[in-house]
Amino acid sequence: MTDKPTKLKLAAFWLGLVMLTGLLIIGGVEVLLRIALQRTLTAETGFPLVSSDVPGLRYQLAPNHSSGGIETDANGFRVRARGSSAARYNILVVGDSISFGSGVEYQKSYVPRLESRLNQTLGQSIAVWNAAVPGYNTSQEAAMLDRAAPVAKPNLVLLQFCMNDYLDAPTLTKGGNLDQSSSIVEGGSRFTPLAFLYRSHALVFFKEKFKDLQRARPEWFPVWAHYIHYVQRKPGWQRAKEALLQVQQSANRMHAGLLVVVFPVEQQLRIGDHAAQDDLIQFMRDHGIASLDLYDSFQQRWKDGLYINFWEQVKQFDKLHPNERGHALAAEQIAGFVAASKDRFLNDHPALVSKR
Repeated sequence: MTDKPTKLKLAAFWLGLVMLTGLLIIGGVEVLLRIALQRTLTAETGFPLVSSDVPGLRYQLAPNHSSGGIETDANGFRVRARGSSAARYNILVVGDSISFGSGVEYQKSYVPRLESRLNQTLGQSIAVWNAAVPGYNTSQEAAMLDRAAPVAKPNLVLLQFCMNDYLDAPTLTKGGNLDQSSSIVEGGSRFTPLAFLYRSHALVFFKEKFKDLQRARPEWFPVWAHYIHYVQRKPGWQRAKEALLQVQQSANRMHAGLLVVVFPVEQQLRIGDHAAQDDLIQFMRDHGIASLDLYDSFQQRWKDGLYINFWEQVKQFDKLHPNERGHALAAEQIAGFVAASKDRFLNDHPALVSKR
């Protein structure tokens, strides 16, 4: 006659069974994501992206492209509405998909609107060159500035900063899309145990789905529980700050003014959180970098609908990219800020160090 298993053995058996079942489920999801859904973390941009040999860029917009509503010039910049005619002052914009005009008709995005507003307001010929590239982080934008400046010869460099600019740069695939599996780790470029753990597609997938829920229903969570509340603590955030200093040095070398425009995401506006902006603005003040934070102006009008609802288009929660109303508001705020300080930002011999 065999002895009955003790309660401890039964508990150990069921615990082991549950753990094994959980591992099998996670393993199954991992296989599914790596085989059947291998494109889950790849953004099908539809943008004319090509590999770049320029150090720090990784990829750039294809030059002389004209298709699908996207036109680029010989340098890979978005084509200006006023063409390449000479102007009294030149402004060079470096940024990511927001400045590129992703999701809206380009002429209704903030960069062309900014050029039009400044020309009307100041009564002088001003060219706004757009060297923004989708997916770029601040480090890539710093490298793009060095490449684009000799072409645009800017009096003012306008760097557009977004709340995901601290992420690692995505990788350009052979199909011309952006693989975000490396950038989504949020751990900076260095190797860490967390980065190793994030090699699991399953873990990254579930983490991103939780972030999607926060984007879609931010009011369901207290401010302290939101991932956006802590982005300034990520390793990549410090790298973004270092890149801003590189941009400042480049602007100083070319005797150009520098203005950093900070765009919020809708999630922040709905929960009243600007911890990341506060940290960034203070950093720029401490280092004499002029900045324009769009948080307050966007927060006052976010209920009017300032962001694209990509869920309706591609079933993706993204309240990062402004719609036409958002771009119009951004152009209004930036043009007013620059015009009010014209002698500071649009000068033949601007100050070597901008001060806020």
